[in-house]
Amino acid sequence: MPDVLTNQDFAPDLAEVPYFSLTWYDRLHAIVSFWLELSEVPQQLRATQAERAFAEQLLFTEARLLDQERLEEWLTLFTDDAVYWIPADVQGRDPRTTVSWELNDRRRLEERVERLATERAYSQAPSTRTTHLYSNLEVLSFEPGIMHVICRFFIQTSLAGKLSPRAGWNGYILRKVDDDWRIAMKRIGLFDADCPQDNNSFTL
Repeated sequence: MPDVLTNQDFAPDLAEVPYFSLTWYDRLHAIVSFWLELSEVPQQLRATQAERAFAEQLLFTEARLLDQERLEEWLTLFTDDAVYWIPADVQGRDPRTTVSWELNDRRRLEERVERLATERAYSQAPSTRTTHLYSNLEVLSFEPGIMHVICRFFIQTSLAGKLSPRAGWNGYILRKVDDDWRIAMKRIGLFDADCPQDNNSFTL
């Protein structure tokens, strides 16, 4: 079991700390390190069957909306302080000193969706067709109203007839907001994140 679980300073969410502050980055790094060091889900963090069902449905809805290019609806799955992060390394290094392919707050996500809707985002003309597959879901339940989900993903893409696969793992922080579960963070761990990338301007 990772030592971080015994550290009273460990907090499973990014809320209640200044957005993108040094403290925020410290907490982000601690959470991702916890995921990477995890060998099995500790008994005290195992989600109930009902919690797991909520987590699975949220992720499967997200995948479906992405594949159907319903990005405005996809945004509604995220909290107002959400983070969407694709680091450019596979080791889980400190995000303050490591290059990222993307590190977006909610405002940047909204701008990206708005830009794609104009049909003038030439890297996505035509748009990339995708199929998102999520598997090996591990759901960790924290109190109050916080879950972590770690899963593997495979994304098949087609851009102007060129087929390309993407694979890796995702880490999610889910937060209960007004009796509904929402995504507070999505961390995409590309299998080849430390290698040159093709056109990843679609939404992973």
